[in-house]
Amino acid sequence: FGWAVVEEDKDRNGMNVPQKAVVNIGYSPTFQGEENAEKIVEAHLIMKQLIDADASDDDIGINKNIIQDDFYGNMMRLQLVGFLRKEQKFDDFSDLITAINNDVKNASEALDLQDEPYSKFQSDKFLVGACTNPCVPWVGCEGGNEDASWESEGFFACVYTLL
Repeated sequence: FGWAVVEEDKDRNGMNVPQKAVVNIGYSPTFQGEENAEKIVEAHLIMKQLIDADASDDDIGINKNIIQDDFYGNMMRLQLVGFLRKEQKFDDFSDLITAINNDVKNASEALDLQDEPYSKFQSDKFLVGACTNPCVPWVGCEGGNEDASWESEGFFACVYTLL
């Protein structure tokens, strides 16, 4: 789990704002025989839905931090700060949904804790840079290009820079 920023050069709700995320990196072995052939990265953004179906246009502007539009094709910055569990196969769809809901709850609670280091990563320059200057390519020092790059830093060294 960690933080994500969906980059956008337009001013749309929730874009260029750090969002909580649970992330799966692997083959997504949800059900036997339906695994992905290659490793993938799946990010589920955790946003409280504050808009109900009867909300007026004026009410929709209440929380500008909720992404209200499709963002397929947008660049996303992911900062992973914690680990919840290994990938697993599920016997049925309801078991999968229960596990995902549990992951979302645990990640959200951990990222909210002000006394723990996880919440401090929300203000890390990697994410904040995307918020203040969207669509400026960031290429990690360990590899990649403008389309996909990475960088890793020791957890405690990174936390120390945020304190």
